[in-house]
Amino acid sequence: MKKVIFSAIALMAVSGMSAQNKSMVDTVYSISEIEVVDFSRKKTEIGKLNVPLEYLPMTINTVSYKDLEIRGIVNIEDAVKFLPGVRMQTSYGSFQTLTVRGFNYTPIMVDGIRDERTMINSYPVADLTDVESMELLKGPASVLYGQSVIGGVLNIVRKSPTPYNVVNARMVYGSWDNKQASMDFGGKLYKSVNYRALLNYANQDGWRDNGNKRFSGYFALASKIDATSNIDVRAGFNRDWYGTEIGLPPNMTNDVFNTSDGALFLNKGQMQPGLNRESRYNSQSDFFKNYGWNVTAKYDKKFSDHLKLQNHASYFDDDINYFGTESLKYLESDKAIYDHYYMTKNKAGEQVKKYICLDSVYLASPLRFSHMAKTFSNQLELSGDFYTGSIKHNFIAGYTFSLMARNSYTGYTLAPITDPLNSKYDVYGPGLYSRVAVNNPQSMGYMNSSFSKAIITKSYMHSIYFQDLVELDDKWKVMLAGRYDFFKYMRANAPTYDGGRQYHKSEQTAYSINNTSSFTYRAGVVYMPTKDLSVYGSMASFFNPYRDFYAENVIYINSNGDRFHPSDGKEIFKPQTGYQGEVGVRYNLGKYVQATGSVFYIIRNNEKKTLKTDEVDEDGITKSVVGQVGSSGSKGFDLDITVFPLQGLNVMLGYGYTNATIREMKKNDYMESEVLKGKKLTGVPQNTFFAAANYLIQKGAFKNLGFVTTVSYMDKVYRNTDNTSEYPSYWLVDMGVSYKLKNNVRLSANVNNVFDKDYLNQSLGSQMVPSMPRNFLLTMAYTLR
Repeated sequence: MKKVIFSAIALMAVSGMSAQNKSMVDTVYSISEIEVVDFSRKKTEIGKLNVPLEYLPMTINTVSYKDLEIRGIVNIEDAVKFLPGVRMQTSYGSFQTLTVRGFNYTPIMVDGIRDERTMINSYPVADLTDVESMELLKGPASVLYGQSVIGGVLNIVRKSPTPYNVVNARMVYGSWDNKQASMDFGGKLYKSVNYRALLNYANQDGWRDNGNKRFSGYFALASKIDATSNIDVRAGFNRDWYGTEIGLPPNMTNDVFNTSDGALFLNKGQMQPGLNRESRYNSQSDFFKNYGWNVTAKYDKKFSDHLKLQNHASYFDDDINYFGTESLKYLESDKAIYDHYYMTKNKAGEQVKKYICLDSVYLASPLRFSHMAKTFSNQLELSGDFYTGSIKHNFIAGYTFSLMARNSYTGYTLAPITDPLNSKYDVYGPGLYSRVAVNNPQSMGYMNSSFSKAIITKSYMHSIYFQDLVELDDKWKVMLAGRYDFFKYMRANAPTYDGGRQYHKSEQTAYSINNTSSFTYRAGVVYMPTKDLSVYGSMASFFNPYRDFYAENVIYINSNGDRFHPSDGKEIFKPQTGYQGEVGVRYNLGKYVQATGSVFYIIRNNEKKTLKTDEVDEDGITKSVVGQVGSSGSKGFDLDITVFPLQGLNVMLGYGYTNATIREMKKNDYMESEVLKGKKLTGVPQNTFFAAANYLIQKGAFKNLGFVTTVSYMDKVYRNTDNTSEYPSYWLVDMGVSYKLKNNVRLSANVNNVFDKDYLNQSLGSQMVPSMPRNFLLTMAYTLR
């Protein structure tokens, strides 16, 4: 199959180049590449309004595909390093969560359409082969994009159809048998119909033998219908297979001592010494598939130079199918049969020794689930400008509807350890509970898995909004924006049919329903003392609805710290709400410097916390305690600078400082209110930094020889709320060199993690996942534009 795909892409490249060149016979005899850098005031899709970026009282950072392409970057986790104050965490192989300005509620959009999946769970993001740019609006943006936009929102802008002939072919080979091939075509298809078509395939053994495989395609058409209307239709698909990732054997959860002499062997939180970073402990039965496709249609009707109507409809279909070994556990005993022990409490509360074997682990908790999500959305917007006297108003008014229907299938019941082959359970087989050596691990057998339960959910969102950017004069701009959202969440359960991904509709429970509505706003002002300098400030709010329903084994605490008894099937907790205050500055010094800096403070209220997990209630039943008793704050600043000191050279610098902490915990009977106050939020680096340089020699014997360098820093990140466990800080250096031949073929070599830094950025519980060591990419690319 791999050879067929590679051959097909190669054939497309040859035929495409031949066809494109043939079409230019007798019209173009020679062409020299001229790189044009556009320093004019740019507009962004994510800001919605048809005004220059300098007019907007909000912070927006962008990443161009050119800066990614010359570095061989096609994965989002590598791309976000060019966005200061941002961290991407990848879990279980490819479940990805984006944290911005201290909060991990960051919707990801495609061409301005929200990916609703990212608001429920972390999800894999498809490769970036078809991407033109990425736009990140920082801070709360519910007034633009609805619920759950707290830290920011990321918009992935795909390549547009073009009237000009375009051919881009790319072949890559890299470390651990990393093979990639992609083709990109564009041009005039028929009369006013333009197109863009891309195909990408990647296959890599992986440095930890995870063996990721990705296959994706994209096709877009755009055409003028008449002199006043246009239509743009886009479709994409992905068929991705990821190796699941559970990391190395667990770090110590307690201080560990030698049985022989009682001497301290390992500290709490420490990793076993001598572990092989490349060792893989997953079961041979693990897999992670993500298949999806989407189609969007955008229609523009221009009534005049001052009024336009746009309708943007989309449909996304996504299928996640996952089975992962998950937890690894050490063998333990109350008897002194192992070489090490740690201290714990018995049921009587007495300190006793628990003996632990550090030579092997067993596969304790495999997890089987699947999410099948179908999302339809439609945005209807009227935009334009008008005058009241000498004052210009740039406005947009709209209505948005979205529906996501998601069926989640679970297979969580495991065969008992005394009978692991019992097929009556969701997961069984000789590999279940099997032991694996810590050093030189080998698979100990397969596992079978099936589904027993379906969770049927539907999420509806209706929104109306209005935004007005008022140009008082050449120096002063004022923004006023408001939005009202109605969010409805429904959930029901049902048994599955024959263990597969179908459920008995006749046995489905009644829907539990959660209705939430909220008004959000943005008010801002921009002052432009010169055409190159703009200073802005704004206040913006957000809301984030909960999706909880009543459970009998939970004790509920309200925002005053008091216990309450919610109704079954009704809303339990009020949505998270909050706001951001921000002040920023933009500066453009002609063709030499482009800079953006901002200072912010975000407050998030109505946070839900699990206070205890083992509280014995009045009825004698042990329950968890969940309360809406917390609030968090995040304050800091970020800076993004691009400098063009000489022809052929540009340098990008970015720095983000984020101080995200727990502000308050309401006093209640189940915990001390001051215990967590002031603690750092988990998953948030306080400092992030990057410096990237691109240099292309313009003349002389080494003309067309290029160099790229990227230096990035990620501060330590706390992994738990009491701030006792962390991912250490690290620096990374990536470098590359390229040379363009006269036939439009570019050869390049990139080395990532040049100094072979051993660092950590993800884990599964206390099972740390080592990040990729030094690796290389060799690329041959052909470009005709």
